[in-house]
Amino acid sequence: MLAIVLALLLYGQTPSRSTIVVVVTDQSGAAVADAKVAVINDQTGDTREFGSGSDGIASFPALSVTGTYTVRVSKQGFRTEEHKNVVLRAGEPATLRVKLLVGSEQAEVTVYGTAQGVKENPQIGRRLDSPTIDETPILGRKVTTLPLFNSAFRQGKGTGDLFVNATYFVTAGGSRRTTTYMLDGASIDEGWGRQTAITTVPLGAVQEVSILSNSFSAEYGWTAGPAMNIVSKSGTNDAHGEALYINRPAGLQAKTFGTSGFCPPSASTCVTPSTLSAVNPADVPDVLNQVSGTIGLPLIKDRTFFFASGDYTRQDRTTFLSTSLPAFLLPADGNLAYVGNYRQGLLNARADHKLTPIQTLMVRVNFDRFYDTNPNDAVGGTSAPSVARRYTRGAFAVNATDTCVPGSNLLNELRVGFNDGDPVTRWEAQNLSTTYTRAGSVPFTIGQSRTSEIHSRQAQLSDTVSWSAGQHNLRLGGSIARHNSGGTGSEPGTAVLGTFTFLNTTTRPFDQLTLADVQNYTQPIDFGINSYELNQWLTSVYAQDTYRMHPDLTLDLGLRYDVQSLSDARNDFAPRVGFGWHPGGDSRLSIRGGYGIYYTQLIANVVAGYLVNGLDGLTTYTATPGQFGFPTCLTGSCLPLVFDPRALAPSQLPARDITIRAGMADFYRTRFARNGLHFDLLPDYPNHLVNPKSQTASIGFEREFGKGLFVGGDYLKQHWTDLQRTVDLNAASAFDRNAPGQVRTAAAANATRPILPVNGGVRAVNVLTNLGVADYDGVTTEISYRGSSKMYAALSYTLSKATNTSEPDGNGIGPNQNAFSRLGEEERGPSLLDQRHRAVITFSYQLPLNITAGTVTQLASARPFNATTGVDNNGDGANNDRPVVDGAVLGKSAFRGTGTQDVSVFLEGRIKARARSVLLRLEGFNLFNHANMLGRAQTVYGDTGAPNPTFGQLVAAGTAANAIPNLANIDPPRTFQLQVRFTF
Repeated sequence: MLAIVLALLLYGQTPSRSTIVVVVTDQSGAAVADAKVAVINDQTGDTREFGSGSDGIASFPALSVTGTYTVRVSKQGFRTEEHKNVVLRAGEPATLRVKLLVGSEQAEVTVYGTAQGVKENPQIGRRLDSPTIDETPILGRKVTTLPLFNSAFRQGKGTGDLFVNATYFVTAGGSRRTTTYMLDGASIDEGWGRQTAITTVPLGAVQEVSILSNSFSAEYGWTAGPAMNIVSKSGTNDAHGEALYINRPAGLQAKTFGTSGFCPPSASTCVTPSTLSAVNPADVPDVLNQVSGTIGLPLIKDRTFFFASGDYTRQDRTTFLSTSLPAFLLPADGNLAYVGNYRQGLLNARADHKLTPIQTLMVRVNFDRFYDTNPNDAVGGTSAPSVARRYTRGAFAVNATDTCVPGSNLLNELRVGFNDGDPVTRWEAQNLSTTYTRAGSVPFTIGQSRTSEIHSRQAQLSDTVSWSAGQHNLRLGGSIARHNSGGTGSEPGTAVLGTFTFLNTTTRPFDQLTLADVQNYTQPIDFGINSYELNQWLTSVYAQDTYRMHPDLTLDLGLRYDVQSLSDARNDFAPRVGFGWHPGGDSRLSIRGGYGIYYTQLIANVVAGYLVNGLDGLTTYTATPGQFGFPTCLTGSCLPLVFDPRALAPSQLPARDITIRAGMADFYRTRFARNGLHFDLLPDYPNHLVNPKSQTASIGFEREFGKGLFVGGDYLKQHWTDLQRTVDLNAASAFDRNAPGQVRTAAAANATRPILPVNGGVRAVNVLTNLGVADYDGVTTEISYRGSSKMYAALSYTLSKATNTSEPDGNGIGPNQNAFSRLGEEERGPSLLDQRHRAVITFSYQLPLNITAGTVTQLASARPFNATTGVDNNGDGANNDRPVVDGAVLGKSAFRGTGTQDVSVFLEGRIKARARSVLLRLEGFNLFNHANMLGRAQTVYGDTGAPNPTFGQLVAAGTAANAIPNLANIDPPRTFQLQVRFTF
């Protein structure tokens, strides 16, 4: 009989809705036909009635996950059975096996797949519902923080783009740009940079969220495996809502960390300066005021409902400037504090209307707009106030879903949506000026000229049909999206003036440096094309079938086909195979597994480089002292150098760096020839650019012991190929070193380039190509107890290993050599975000007098960091060269930092009066004020054989008493949030 239950496991499923399947039998186990089965939503009054078929089955697809359900089964001659408080999980069915008994005897009911039971499908992840989210301490109430409460996910901080002020997360191979975001079954992926979702959802709008490390279903696409599936709240027959205020006061924030961990154990020669007494947090004070509100109500009882949620955040973050900066760059009053202002408004509003008893319409509108006057803490530490920029991002989205259920075996969902990110990225330099920068033990950054103005818009239409027949339950669907992006600049802005990069080995103050201390000078030259418009189509079709093979075993078969017009791939077929097994028909034990192929989206802003930075576009050149194009002054009227391609002969223009596209050889032969260049001299030109391919396989189990004690574990393996990365086809030849101090000059390196960089010609010829591999192996175990209404406890632990030859997001660690032949397995090493161990402990307990206390504790082992010589050994213009130790160049990311630990707690009390309540809540983060150091700024090992004493330091400190690390390298200190919530 369990075969009948399992036969419908995926029937009528969508990422935002669920299904109830009722199987009616008599006491002998025979199917009961024509039983009257009713399913009632206790909050909206939505009632559906079907008779059981000849197999005893009645199915109720496309049910909202808002509210609880009552299931009623009646048949003449049997007692009517009613089962209450059925809570559904989005994207997963609930099955009730009801054994009716004659007369007044109570029926037997066995339940599978509800929110209270074991998870039985191949999708690996964690579900968080609204009450759980409300009880979890979340710094700043960011919905993107939620994945980190699953130990299989790791922080993505340190991979750039912190300016969007979202919590970045990764899983498996370690890419934050290849997670797909779904809201109410519709994609909210942002197609230009894939930095995060196109719009941020207010936390008060979330009914539930599923964080999937392996989104097995074929309905999920354009992902390497992970997915964040959000279901928003809808209105009900009861008017309800809340008003919330959060304050993060400056007086309750720790001002400093201790110096423990300033030097990591892996760098045994690292020295903590004797003058160092403390490490400053990146932002203190970090004052936040946030107001939120929600309202839900019926517009027409049992038929039309409305729900809206909004946030407004006002945040002021203070960084401090280093006294090592030149005095003329510091405030005249001696105040070293620099305050950045962040402001954000969010709105999520939806209306649900029952058009007919079998058809409903949902319309949702989202709004998200913010700006930041010190994004990513651009100003602070050794970065002067002249570096200041303002970042702005705004988005508007509207989506509509029509759901039709003409019968218990047929369902159709039609979705249409439009997402408008305008601007998706806007950078405004506060004062345009030449930039001066130096790394090493005495770093600084002065001046700013990077700007950009980019939009990203997408219209999408999708449809899904679900059909049940015999032992098969089939879902067929497809979507088509038109995406447009464009504007000026790039991420995170394009320089319009020059940049001086000083030798890392120099230590003199900026005002004592001369042109002889400069490593190179870079400046743009505009050949005419300085903006772009890029259009693309994203098309997908898929089929998913659940097939009953055995009374206790169900096989899930899926196939997806994706086409992105920016890609040359036309054979991206993605099969998905999985199984769910209840050994012996035990509803408290599940064994699951699956295998899937996924194709990730080519990122439009990276592909677009060839449109703007080609031979006729906004290119750059790099000159070293003595080369043509190198300035005659550090400051003054000689800057910027004036090169007008329309007025000057090619011989009067420096060799420039350009970007071209794969698969256009004939076009570039002609264009290069017009400039007197021989395109065919470039080796390894790629004939195509395809979507990266991820293969994942998993096997796992979950078992319930007693009442509410769940134990489970899953093993996940990922192999990811054809990673996209930018490669210089005109790179200098390889320069092999076997001893410290070996150096090739820039002139000697340029002489080995296939196309010699002469005036009017080219130096670097960059192309986006598929050249990278990533691998991941991980085991996640979870123990949770949810058998009491007063207590919840969970322990999640992941043991994993992530390696690659190139970071999946394309940024992070540069290669030791740019020569194409040296970019393969020679560059294999730990992922920048590889953390071998990660654990999350969650606990909450309801005390007397409506008081609840709890904790979320996150523990993780150290991240790797890379070592460089600090010298351009091979003369290619980049300081990515790794040191030679014992006669060989060190491998990528051969060192590790220090582990992280964050103990967060909360205490709340609720005052109730009839249907209203006031909640007072105190949240504390990083209670023990542990310095959670994620990255290392001092990665210059040196090139003398003995490592620098500063190698491995968190940040350059010199003789200062307080070290000032970068925002990307350290997490916040002990911080408290106060919350007042009024609910009605």
